[in-house]
Amino acid sequence: MRVLVASEADEASAGQRAALLALAAWEPEAAFEGRPAYRRGDLWLISIAEHHLYRDHLDRDVAAALGEPPDLIVYLSKHRSESRTASLTVHPIGNPKGADFGGQPGTLVPAAPRWMTAALRQLRAEARGLPYEVTFEATHHGPYLETPTFYIEQGSTEKEWGDAEASAAIARTLLDLSPADVPVAIATDHNPGTSPLVGMPAALALAVNLCGLTPPQAIVAATINGAHALGRGDRTGALVKGRRADIVVLATDDERELAYALGAQLVARVFAAGRALD
Repeated sequence: MRVLVASEADEASAGQRAALLALAAWEPEAAFEGRPAYRRGDLWLISIAEHHLYRDHLDRDVAAALGEPPDLIVYLSKHRSESRTASLTVHPIGNPKGADFGGQPGTLVPAAPRWMTAALRQLRAEARGLPYEVTFEATHHGPYLETPTFYIEQGSTEKEWGDAEASAAIARTLLDLSPADVPVAIATDHNPGTSPLVGMPAALALAVNLCGLTPPQAIVAATINGAHALGRGDRTGALVKGRRADIVVLATDDERELAYALGAQLVARVFAAGRALD
């Protein structure tokens, strides 16, 4: 079950909800916390009164009210930035450090990378011709949930928050969304300003513990998939004759320790282009 969440305290969220209701046929369901709820197959649309950033554990409340736990939560939201750039964004949530905007400090929420990738690609297609940049954004706010979650947003000013065409592009994106069957790559420093991550061991551990990858999948994502993402998959990223010898030797005989020995120093030696870095 997937759940779209609109907030009455967010004007862009309300516009996206209206667009969703206008663009598809929905079945009315029993109210959620006194507000209308709608269903379209396994997709639900609910509303909450308060601002979504500060409503922790909504997934628990949804499970109690609807009778089953959600597999995915998507928040409809406005986007705000100092640059005031017209943007349509997709991003995971959580707080690498403090919790100035909801959620819990130093706590990330499980991500949904294949759903987010599909949403970004579809949003770019739906927004073609509109004066918006379409982009991933780094996580930096709440709320806190234990279910895979992402935000989809429009902004960055009052003008964009009320743009019905942008709301409709988001609605079309979400109505028939399915997870992208694509390779996943892992990297660091997505946004050094608000979400610094300087170590690949930590990135691997987060990919396993929060994004649902197995340790072998995380290793592939950090090596050959990362190389292909940078257009270098034919030269590096794998232990293959003729490729650049970029190698990390780990002080363990079990790859699962990369995920579960979080913070442990497992790197024994590093080779760059075949030369030891000691």
